[in-house]
Amino acid sequence: MDSRFIISLEDFPEEGRYLEGDIDGAVFGIDTEDLRSAGPLHYALEAQLYEHELVLRGSLSALFNMRCNRCLARFDYTAEITDATLSFDVGGKGSFDATEALREELVLILPSYPKCEHAGLDCEKNDIIRDFRLDKNPGSGVDSATPSGDSVWDVLDKLPKQR
Repeated sequence: MDSRFIISLEDFPEEGRYLEGDIDGAVFGIDTEDLRSAGPLHYALEAQLYEHELVLRGSLSALFNMRCNRCLARFDYTAEITDATLSFDVGGKGSFDATEALREELVLILPSYPKCEHAGLDCEKNDIIRDFRLDKNPGSGVDSATPSGDSVWDVLDKLPKQR
């Protein structure tokens, strides 16, 4: 497994190149309690060279292990871009290192507030609090935000009113 994604531009075929492989997950430099890289950065890209511009099109993916911000359970999440397009000015270089650009593309799509639902799992807190599902009916608004159809404000309406 490679630690860098370096493309040789010498004798680059006019029809382009298909590049597929893995870059060591250490390239992400992420290893915290809440988020860590759990696998390699996988790429499947068509590379095309136009004079001094290198264009990469294809897919990128990597596995991460995250902690749900609500229930604190750990889950695996695959960050995936199926239609990535990257363009670089390569000048007259003999090779080009696109590692950081690929890394950045995937890091930018990681959820900033990870929840079990991002991995298709049910969050334990949803069953207790019943107000955190991602699949709420977006047209219903606050008046019917919970899966049961009750308003999240109903509890407040039941409190005794003080004068």
